[in-house]
Amino acid sequence: MTNSNKVSLVKCTNYSKEDIRNAVNKTFSFFGGIENIVKKGSKVLLKPNFLKESEPEECVITHPTLIEAVAERVLKAGAIPVIGDSPGFGSVRKIARRVGLDKIAERLGIDIIELDKPRKVSISCGGKRFSMTVSGRALDVDAIINLPKLKAHVQVLFTAGVKNLYGCVSGKQKTWRHFKAKNDLEWYADMLIANYQLVKPSFTIVDGIMAMEKKGPSGGLPKNVSLVVGGIDVIAIDRVIAEILSISPEDVPVLRAAKRMGIGEQDLSKIEIAGEDLHSVKVHDFILPELSPIGFDFIRVIKSLIRHLWLKTIGKPELQT
Repeated sequence: MTNSNKVSLVKCTNYSKEDIRNAVNKTFSFFGGIENIVKKGSKVLLKPNFLKESEPEECVITHPTLIEAVAERVLKAGAIPVIGDSPGFGSVRKIARRVGLDKIAERLGIDIIELDKPRKVSISCGGKRFSMTVSGRALDVDAIINLPKLKAHVQVLFTAGVKNLYGCVSGKQKTWRHFKAKNDLEWYADMLIANYQLVKPSFTIVDGIMAMEKKGPSGGLPKNVSLVVGGIDVIAIDRVIAEILSISPEDVPVLRAAKRMGIGEQDLSKIEIAGEDLHSVKVHDFILPELSPIGFDFIRVIKSLIRHLWLKTIGKPELQT
């Protein structure tokens, strides 16, 4: 039986197709191969970070070469991959077209979908009851492979495994939850853990080859971390990433929430590290962001909605400055 507390660290310094494929294959091999993760004939959602339209070099989104490599492995296992997200701004198809992922998907014969069709659900997590609205498309697949981009985040310090699954919340429901939070970071972090439990992925592979530091989830600086991080327990993954970035878990809202709610493993002595030695890959100069309040006021919600709809329909591709 695969150790759910195992986290793999695979060194990868660039996004060449050969190196990415080798890194992805090695990651799956630590867990008995992809056949041990997805079943033949199953429908598998590949959930990247598609925040908004941008070039891969800006480190805003999961690199398309990594998505391609995972899709190829899922196909080889006899499963049916589909690429999907619900961007903060714009549409999945525009983002995919911007980075050439539409042509990759067409060549592989797989669909790219918007995680829409919101569905109201409730879940008990950590002794609390949460009423949530999540994409029915994310809930109806047989398995999810979570493909986050490692980035600094001005509201939760950094975004990796847990936060990426927030993209399974349809459209501007995400913005509404910021409004509902009323700057209660503890409530918001608890909600992120409940959301993770609701759409729990079968596997996670973090694109930490070129990360983003100083600011995020967009507008930060590219940072070479040179790692592909994999595993089953997303909390264990985020805990290991905190260690890699030399961040105390007590400073990470999501990890504090997971500990408070008794979800996942954070004791490093109980997390099996496969691949690279954890201490040898630590980054001691990662620039963390200055944190901003988690809540959005009503005016910000309306502005965010207008911007999202404009980019989704008639807006031109954005350029980073």
